[in-house]
Amino acid sequence: MPFKKTPLEKFWAYIPNMVTLLRMALVLPFIVLIHDVFVYDCAKNWVLMLLFAAILASDIADGFLARRLNCASSAGAKLDIVSDTWYTIFSLAVFAWFKIIPVWFVFVMLAKLLEFIITSKLMRNKQGAARAVFFDVLGKAAVCMVMLLPGIFIFRCVIAGYKTVMHIVIYIVTAMLLASLVNRIARTVRVLKRAPADGNR
Repeated sequence: MPFKKTPLEKFWAYIPNMVTLLRMALVLPFIVLIHDVFVYDCAKNWVLMLLFAAILASDIADGFLARRLNCASSAGAKLDIVSDTWYTIFSLAVFAWFKIIPVWFVFVMLAKLLEFIITSKLMRNKQGAARAVFFDVLGKAAVCMVMLLPGIFIFRCVIAGYKTVMHIVIYIVTAMLLASLVNRIARTVRVLKRAPADGNR
């Protein structure tokens, strides 16, 4: 008979996902404020800094809490990816709209997300694994760099030629994502060529 969780244990189990949802909620005011900086020359940079710090802190906190509270789940992992995507794509879209970064980079990120979903699904189905997604070090590092990219804009007052710096980061990230793409496709092909996992239909 499976062990039933108490109401308090169920509440703690929802904490990581609540932190993730909070991050998603913070993205909208963050994007609006970036928009206002361009359109209205808004000078409330300290608010942007606080929101940026809160978004990054929540991204670290939800994973830490899930492990600490022993409530990591497939649904939580997927929600975390949705939240990160929500933040990165909307941030990049605003920067591309105001010609701070090239538009093609937004599509590079969308293509990488699609590849990530497809290869994770293929590996999961073939291996019969409970994991929702399969990460690779290079791709994860590239995504972390993209999440930090808005920080270059926020601290533009102390970063000389911040647009140039953002473009350099974008080209480095693009190279990393292409390497990650090749690596994940090769890994997926190797997994698909293996014999089916025990008990996997």
